[in-house]
Amino acid sequence: MWLDNTCQEAIRLFWERCGATPDFPRHLESCVALALPVTIVKLPCLKLHLIEHWLVQRGVAYQFNCHDRAVHGCLVAFGGSGLVFVDGTDPLDEQRFTIAHEVAHFVLDYWVPREKAVNKFGPEITAVFDGLRPPGLSERVQALLTEVPLGVYTRLLERDETRDVFTADVWRIEDRADRVALALLAPPEMVLAQSDLMFAYFTQRQHAMQARLMDVFGLPAAMASVYAYQLLASSGRGPSWTEALRAKLGK
Repeated sequence: MWLDNTCQEAIRLFWERCGATPDFPRHLESCVALALPVTIVKLPCLKLHLIEHWLVQRGVAYQFNCHDRAVHGCLVAFGGSGLVFVDGTDPLDEQRFTIAHEVAHFVLDYWVPREKAVNKFGPEITAVFDGLRPPGLSERVQALLTEVPLGVYTRLLERDETRDVFTADVWRIEDRADRVALALLAPPEMVLAQSDLMFAYFTQRQHAMQARLMDVFGLPAAMASVYAYQLLASSGRGPSWTEALRAKLGK
């Protein structure tokens, strides 16, 4: 299954709260405004110090616990709401995916766990989420079991992401956000239904699907290539054994 139950539920909840699904290529800004307590902020040539400065200008003295660098996007969540910062000078297809990726993080890793904790412990647990009081013993145990983030939640979409240096847990979190983002912009069942899967060679099938993902669904080239590979592989139309061996050998 390309999407697990948690991802499918997050997508269902998003479109349910939005009330309608837009045409392709999807521009999620208006959908986010309808569905979530999230504000999208576009800044040119986005860097971490620019986000810090934007927050300080609005009375929030927050600093990232890392060195300054350029990023495609950033999620900052607190008090049940979120800010999604996007590099407004990126191409539109990159901005589209960045917004979807950061929204996926907000829903999967912040908003849904917070809502579940409120349902279990009551609204007073939000003071723990926001760092206003320490959690009690039972709350600490529960937070560990459910991986609930406490305090200010941040997540960055790096400009030059190198996943080979990710830990297994970080890779899992990022991969899940990618999958939800891609499914929001280009639902897998629709992509497969509209793609020609009958080409004899895998590279032909992948290139054809990649072109459709870019032209119809508005995905950036790199993500379209990865998504096409994953969808074809998950649907039984991935590379044959000999094609995979040739690719490995560079032939």
